[in-house]
Amino acid sequence: MVRSKLSSVFISLIVLFWALSAGAVAQNSTLRGTVKDITGIPLIGVNVIQKGTTNGTVTDVDGNFSINVPANAAIVFTYIGFSAQEVVWDGASAMNVVMHEDAELLDEVVVVGYGTQKKVNLTGAVDNMSESRLASLHVNTMGEALQGQLPGVYVSTADGKPGRFSSFNIRGTTSINGGDPLIVIDGVPQSSNSLNNLSPNDIEDISILKDAASATIYGARASFGVILITTKTGKKGKSKVEYNNYFGFSKATIVPEIYDNPVDYIDINQNEFNKYIGQSYFTDAQVEYPYLYEKDPTLPQAKLEIIGGRSTLLLGGKVYNYYKEWLRKYTPQQNHQISVSGANDSFQYYLAGDYNYEEGNIKFKPEKIKRYTLLSNLRYNLNKNVSLFNNTTMVKRDEEHPNQYLYGFTSNVYRFIENSNAMMPEYVDIDGKMVPTDIGFYRRFLEKQSGIEKDVHDVKTTLGVDISLLNKDLEIRIDGTYQNENTDYLRWWDNVGPYLSNSFNNRNIVLDYYSDAGPAKIYRSNWKSVLTNINAYGTYSKLINDHDIKVMGGYNQEHYDYLYSYAEKLYPLPVDQHSLNLATGASNTRDDDNRNSSRSIFSRLNYNWKSRYLVEFNTSYFLSSRFEKQKRGHGYLSSSAAWRISEEAFFEPLKTIVPNLKLRFSYGSLGNANIGSYDYIPIMSVSQSGFSLDGNLVNLTSAPAPKSDNFTWETVESFNLGLDFSLFNSKFNTTLDVFRRDTKDMLANYRSLPSVFGASVPKENIASLRTKGWELNVNWNDSFTLLDDRFMYGVYFNVSDYMSQITDYYNPTNYLADYYVGQTIGEIWGLTTLGYFLTDEEAKKSAVLSSSSTSRVYASAGTIKFEDKNNDGVISWGDRTLDNPGDYRVIGNETPRYQFGLTLNGAWKGFDMNVFFNGVGKRDIYPGAEAVNFWGPYNRKYQVMTKHVIENRWTPENPNAYFPKPQGYIALGGNDLGQPQTKYMQNAAYIRLKNFSFGYSLPHDLVKKIKLNSLRFFVSGQNLWEYTKLHFSLDPEGLMKDPDANQGSVGLGTAYPIQRVYSFGAQIQF
Repeated sequence: MVRSKLSSVFISLIVLFWALSAGAVAQNSTLRGTVKDITGIPLIGVNVIQKGTTNGTVTDVDGNFSINVPANAAIVFTYIGFSAQEVVWDGASAMNVVMHEDAELLDEVVVVGYGTQKKVNLTGAVDNMSESRLASLHVNTMGEALQGQLPGVYVSTADGKPGRFSSFNIRGTTSINGGDPLIVIDGVPQSSNSLNNLSPNDIEDISILKDAASATIYGARASFGVILITTKTGKKGKSKVEYNNYFGFSKATIVPEIYDNPVDYIDINQNEFNKYIGQSYFTDAQVEYPYLYEKDPTLPQAKLEIIGGRSTLLLGGKVYNYYKEWLRKYTPQQNHQISVSGANDSFQYYLAGDYNYEEGNIKFKPEKIKRYTLLSNLRYNLNKNVSLFNNTTMVKRDEEHPNQYLYGFTSNVYRFIENSNAMMPEYVDIDGKMVPTDIGFYRRFLEKQSGIEKDVHDVKTTLGVDISLLNKDLEIRIDGTYQNENTDYLRWWDNVGPYLSNSFNNRNIVLDYYSDAGPAKIYRSNWKSVLTNINAYGTYSKLINDHDIKVMGGYNQEHYDYLYSYAEKLYPLPVDQHSLNLATGASNTRDDDNRNSSRSIFSRLNYNWKSRYLVEFNTSYFLSSRFEKQKRGHGYLSSSAAWRISEEAFFEPLKTIVPNLKLRFSYGSLGNANIGSYDYIPIMSVSQSGFSLDGNLVNLTSAPAPKSDNFTWETVESFNLGLDFSLFNSKFNTTLDVFRRDTKDMLANYRSLPSVFGASVPKENIASLRTKGWELNVNWNDSFTLLDDRFMYGVYFNVSDYMSQITDYYNPTNYLADYYVGQTIGEIWGLTTLGYFLTDEEAKKSAVLSSSSTSRVYASAGTIKFEDKNNDGVISWGDRTLDNPGDYRVIGNETPRYQFGLTLNGAWKGFDMNVFFNGVGKRDIYPGAEAVNFWGPYNRKYQVMTKHVIENRWTPENPNAYFPKPQGYIALGGNDLGQPQTKYMQNAAYIRLKNFSFGYSLPHDLVKKIKLNSLRFFVSGQNLWEYTKLHFSLDPEGLMKDPDANQGSVGLGTAYPIQRVYSFGAQIQF
């Protein structure tokens, strides 16, 4: 009976509902219209809602919409990144709406650790880069995308080699033991390799957490900041297919010019660079032959003769510029990316594939780098409260490289060219047979007798669930990640000749093997890293009257396995197949197993009252397997607060001018566990001796390195004071931060031990470092009418600076070859240069460099004159202590100061342009002993002679030349030019046109006719121009050594040059 009554009531309600609905429909009319932006491009997915109801729709791919509403209804249009608009319908006309971008709303929501926050409510030091700014750059790596874009975020790349990865830093010097920012991609901590492999086309948002208050939530991994990357997801509306591509070519910013006079090339080398140090490199016949060839060009350019019973190679007629003959002027690159995305009430998807290809510049054996990336972001809503998601990334890299890293200081093809006589041809006719010279064999070696192959496979997948409870006040997320990265590496070489040696020990002798390459060998290695990560956290938000409270807490655990193995074998004879099985010579094997784990619990409390007073507290407790059991755990706390002065009643009269004014303060501490997985364990190394017992080589073990009881976490404390303000209806926005970061308890050697102890000194947590700095970020966005259309433009400028100083360190004598209290990181100690000696007599009577065995012997008119600051008659370090540095003083600092970026962009009638400059305001660099492009034969007498050296060398007729009297070897470490000094200290400040792009989007009406939604063509360039006072043989961003070189002393100008890139492409949306 009761059930029957309930059924009747239910049926009656349904009938009533339909009756009311029918009545409403009868009174409604269909409103149709179009929504576009101010450039006339239709906007897809705009929410169109009748105000005060749930009656709504979204615009289609053409920006069109239709909705049943009554006359005089107020229609509200909302779209992410645009100001909401409300329009009243007159009941008859079509409604065409133009929406305007809102500069404040574009960055309204910022990704932070384990969540998001409104930018206006941030209390810590957090910076953000949007998808639109990223897309305007047209670059293929995240390092290129981030460089110079945000203050305090520093990106460096060792050189311009294809496939070279960038390194990242936040707010400067971290610790004397190193430290990098934590990189988090879609909620999962990753290595910098993963970031470098990520396609910029797939990025939706980048957030930078700079201070401890923002980063505490990630525990000890985030001591030096966090880079948060969010990849793209599908947006509601019809499925969208996008295809982006570009084709480009690159060229070196600097190519050395070789002194190309074949007549006196050898003469200058012999009678100046060799003569002035009392040495000889060429015979008289070799010096004379270029002059003989000039008189009789029928002579061979190169011939081998027996002179004085010794084989002698005579050269004349041509100077070979191997920079031009071996290296391509332009090298190709290309990128293609296609994506499919969309979403509805149940399913959200973003699928993308990216292909990137680059080549190197060696004509006969270029590097070839291929990168394939697949990204899948999927979400399925089980119901309105539960959704499942999966994020999967797959990366494959195929790399081919010339095997150019062979021996000693000859680190690569550039250094080999620099070390060669430019008169030397690749082949010489010997008894009717063409025999390669040193440089000819090196080319053949690179082209046919060696190689490097590297294959990388990286797969990461995350599976998780989001749960909403308590009317969405409580949001819970649980996810797990598995990542497997596998790298196979093959390197081989065959050293079989013959070749005509030109080395000191085997001058002009034909040898059967290229001994400097080492014995023929095959080397194969594999390294595999496996990461598992689990996150579980919940966020509870509640607005109670004017009190906005948000509480978050969670758990994370991570396990990392790194397995490495390699095997190498010598070839007794050359083979064509690069297989360990076919090599029957001596072998060597090794493997490493490196594992570490961590666990953490974390929490965050946010409170704000009327968006006026804001506070945030973060805590975390972190456990790491990198320390002994009783010291593995450490807790951290941070706090931050902000005062939005603009929300105060007394500020109301100024809000029309200053709509936002906020003060921020934060303090926090974190641990730094940037040490090896097993550094806390005394380890004995095993090696093989050189003597045998019963016919077998004896294995040896070393004494275990002792470990101090005082071996624990480094501590990083951070203070930050910030000011945010906006002017002129938020068109002008500024953020200013001043910070201090103290890295305490750094691991360092505490005391010296007798040499008979037999092991290294244990490290203890005894050193401290302080970094101070500031950051400024300014932007202006506006538009105005130009020829009946809106011209939109933006200006973005940022600049930052920092300096670091040692505040505690055990160095009782203040020995300058070690850290000392008060030392400014980056300082350069050197000598004061007074010029050149004017006469031989002056040189003989003056103080000369004590570290040089030749300074007194060869001091003469035209050689370097240093200031004898302590008047002891010798140029020296003294005791090399802070109290007695001899004649050395701090003459510069290599820390890059006042790093800045400036972006100018504009859009009008479908045209768009983006111009980006970056640079450094102050930096000192001394070209070290191995900066061969700079010093030429001053470094080693046989090195290639470049025009800038030869034409600017001291001679009696040119006493004010830039370079001193020609002398070989004086640019080596202990000699005159090898010592940092004021005369050759380089000003490495610069400004560079880092990126330029110009595009045109075809009118939508035209594009629609070919069944497309949008079509844009563009041209783009990178590193197009620069201004610097650096010597023209040096690039301000190419001042690092080649990281692939096998000798650490390789210096400036010997690595792969920085590249200018010119490209063009298209962006198509279906």
